[in-house]
Amino acid sequence: IWVDNCYNLIKWKQEKEYGHSTDLAFGNPDFVMLAESFGCAGFRITKSSELVDVLEEAFNCGKPALIAVPIDYRENDRLNETLQIVN
Repeated sequence: IWVDNCYNLIKWKQEKEYGHSTDLAFGNPDFVMLAESFGCAGFRITKSSELVDVLEEAFNCGKPALIAVPIDYRENDRLNETLQIVN
C-alpha cells in the first residue's frame, strides 16, 4: 500500500491543472496493525533500500502480507520537468 496521508496523486494533478488543490489531506490508519488484525503479516519500509529484503520476507512468511510503502509525489514534479525538457 502506498502511504501518503492524502489523495496526493490527485493533489499533484490539481496543482498542475489549477495551481492549487482542495480538501485532499487526511490521516491513514496504521496499515501494518490493520493487516495484522486480519491475520495477515504487516510490514513497513522507511527507505527504498529496505524494499527487496521486506519483499523477500513477505513472500516467504506463509500468509497474506501487506507492505506499507511511503510515497513522495514530489518526484512527479522532477519527472515532469525532465519530460518537458525532452519534449
